Amino acid sequence: MSPELPERFWSVPAGEMFAALASSPGGLESAEAAQRLAACGRNLATEAPQRRILARIGRRLVEPLIAILVAAAVLSGATGDWASCLIILAILAASITLDVFQEHRASAAAEALKRSVAIRSAVRRDGELTQVAAEDIVPGDVVELRAGDLVPADGVVLASQAAHANESLLTGEPYPVGKRPGPSGAATPAEAYDALFGGTTLISGEATMLVVATGARTRFGGIAAALRAEEPPTAFERGLHALGVLILRLTAFLVMFVLLAHLVAGRPAL
Repeated sequence: MSPELPERFWSVPAGEMFAALASSPGGLESAEAAQRLAACGRNLATEAPQRRILARIGRRLVEPLIAILVAAAVLSGATGDWASCLIILAILAASITLDVFQEHRASAAAEALKRSVAIRSAVRRDGELTQVAAEDIVPGDVVELRAGDLVPADGVVLASQAAHANESLLTGEPYPVGKRPGPSGAATPAEAYDALFGGTTLISGEATMLVVATGARTRFGGIAAALRAEEPPTAFERGLHALGVLILRLTAFLVMFVLLAHLVAGRPAL
C-alpha cells in the first residue's frame, strides 16, 4: 500500500486516492506501471522459496535411513572394505540424485501449470482497456471487473452497477456483499462497502476499482503470510521417517552390544 494512504483506505475520497497514488481515471502509463512493478514486486500473495540443489541434497542426508547408510559407508572405509564402501556410496548417490531430479521436475511442472492458468484482468493502461496478467497489476491501476471475475488486489470502488462480491474467503460471511463508491466510514474491512479485496470474487454486476495494495500487502496476502509454513510431510514420509528412526536406534543398540561383547571377551573392537 502507498505510504500516504491510511490502513482504512476505504475512508479516503477517490480524488485523494488518485493523487496519493499518482494515478488517474484513465489508468497508468505502461512505462510507469513497469517501474512500479519493479519497485513493488509481483502481485503474488505468497511465493514459496525455491530450494537450492545443495539444500535438497542436505534434506535427504538427514533422513535416518540415509544416515545409516552413510555411517555404514564410513565404517566400511575405516575398516579397509573399500568395495562395500564404494557400493554403498554409489547406491546413495543414485537414490539422492533420483529424488532431487523428481522433485525438480515436479516443481517445474507445477510452475508451467501455474503459468498456463494465469488469471488476467481488464486494466486501463495508456488510456485504453487491455488484458494484463493479474500478477503484473500494480498500485494505481484501474481495473474493470465483471460478474465471475476474481478480484486481483485490494482497492476502492470507483463505479458500480449492482456489484456484489463474495468475501467469505476473508470474513467467513457466506452472503454477497453489495459494493458501491464511497468513501465509507466503516471501522472494519467487512463493513467497507466501497472496498474490494484481493482473493474475493465479484458474483454479480460490474465494478471499476482503483488498486491500492498488491501482493503481500493485501488483506489476503497478510493472512497467507501469517499461515505460511513449510509444507508438512505426507503420511508416507512420516511413516518412512519413523521407520528410519527405529532402525537407527536398533542399529545403535546392536553396535554398542557387539562392541561391549568384544570388550568383555577381550577381543579387538573392530
